[in-house]
Amino acid sequence: MTAMHRASSTAVLLAIVLPFLMACGEVPDSGVVASQSESAPESATTESTKSAAASARSPGKPSAPVSMNYEIIGQPVVGRPVLINVTVNADTGPVDVYYSIADSSAVTFQPGQVERLRIMETSRGARQQLSVIPQREGRVFVNVSAEVQTPDGIKVRSMAIPIKVGKLPDEPSINGELKEGPEGETVISMPAEPSN
Repeated sequence: MTAMHRASSTAVLLAIVLPFLMACGEVPDSGVVASQSESAPESATTESTKSAAASARSPGKPSAPVSMNYEIIGQPVVGRPVLINVTVNADTGPVDVYYSIADSSAVTFQPGQVERLRIMETSRGARQQLSVIPQREGRVFVNVSAEVQTPDGIKVRSMAIPIKVGKLPDEPSINGELKEGPEGETVISMPAEPSN
């Protein structure tokens, strides 16, 4: 294989593979394009490579300028309220927050729980507490959406909070007999059994 053929094969391969890698964010914009322009003359650079470099600098899909985090408090069990701290941060306000449940046979809101609210000041992280009651064991979800008005229109960010629900712990069984101790405390008496 000649050096000229090898160089043109490399240029064609880069022209085909580069747009895909750059779209995935795997290859930095300057690294491969710079090495290609160093090894090949400007006339050998294809239009698809130039457009791939331009598309790599695209801002991407617009998203809401809002971030959300959550923290589940305690161990979720069936039939008992679960508290979830939801923190909302945004550069601009106000932010409308919506809580929703897709499967009410799996989890319900605790009575009195607000499902929609407006947070006026979010730059320092507004924390809200959400309370739900799991109805079954396994993984259940609560959806949270934050909506903010931007110069480009209304932007929404959503997330699903997974809650791993266990069963109620079994009541401990008492091995022995409850008796009153010498100072009035309750003790478990476990008399020794004779062995043969």
